[in-house]
Parts: sequence; C-alpha cells; structure tokens
Amino acid sequence: MARGLHSDLKTELATDHLDQIHLIQFQIGDDTYYRTTAYYDLTYDSNDYTAGADILKIPTIAEASKIATSTVSFELEGASQTFISLLLNNYHIHRPVTILRGYLTDAGALISNPYTIFLGYISGYDIMDQTTSSRISIKVANHWANFEMKRGRRTND
Repeated sequence: MARGLHSDLKTELATDHLDQIHLIQFQIGDDTYYRTTAYYDLTYDSNDYTAGADILKIPTIAEASKIATSTVSFELEGASQTFISLLLNNYHIHRPVTILRGYLTDAGALISNPYTIFLGYISGYDIMDQTTSSRISIKVANHWANFEMKRGRRTND
C-alpha cells in the first residue's frame, strides 16, 4: 500500500536500485540538530542535514494496528561535551524528534518528499564513556507515552 508516497518515490522503488537513508531532526536545549545517514550533507525542507559517522544506530521501527506506546532509540558516536552538558542539565525532557526515511537516485540525489517513520519526544538517554570512545543513546517515545501520566504535585502527611 502506497499511503500517499510521492510519485517520484514510487518510481524509484520500482527499480532495482534502492539506496535508503534516514534524516533525524532532534532538539536539545534551544537548538535543533539535523543529522543524516547519507554519505554527504544534504538540504531538505530548508534544513541542512549533516552527514558523518556520528549516527551509529538507527532504530528498527515497526507499525502496529492498535494504539500503543512505542519507543525507539538512536546512538550518536563521539559524544560532544555540548550534548553531554545539555543532557545532564535536563535540557532534553520532552523535546521533539522526527525520523524521516528517504531514498537516493542512482546519481545520489535525494528523491523528493522523504516520509516520516517516527515522531516522538526525548524520554531519556544513556552516556557510554570509555577511554577510546564515547556514545550517547537517546531514547524517544511517541506521544502516547505520557497519556496516563498524573500531573501536579502529591504529598503525604
């Protein structure tokens, strides 16, 4: 089922060439970061997505026919002190994350209209710091994760 895929993408999917990339847009603090798994920097929707080896793990995202809480995580290699500082100071809670899937032509050009495969909010993180490398695993949950959360303050006697 095509579910509204752009005609250029349908044409490319019908060929034997399939070069899939991901575009990740996430916000930490007041800044929005754009990363791609493509082998070069690219521009989509007036945003410059930076390529590089810092995205290590893209989540496997499965669809479900019923409403449920869904969580994914992605990893960044070479965790910068900027990211670590922002995460440790709690500038990450409930910040938006969008993961798009796109395809490249045989010539390496982005086919118009990548589609959203996950939309959620940062719910947590893990920092794995070793002597030779550092990684940040950012956990993302969809909007149903806070559905039953109790708001306000509670106290006891």
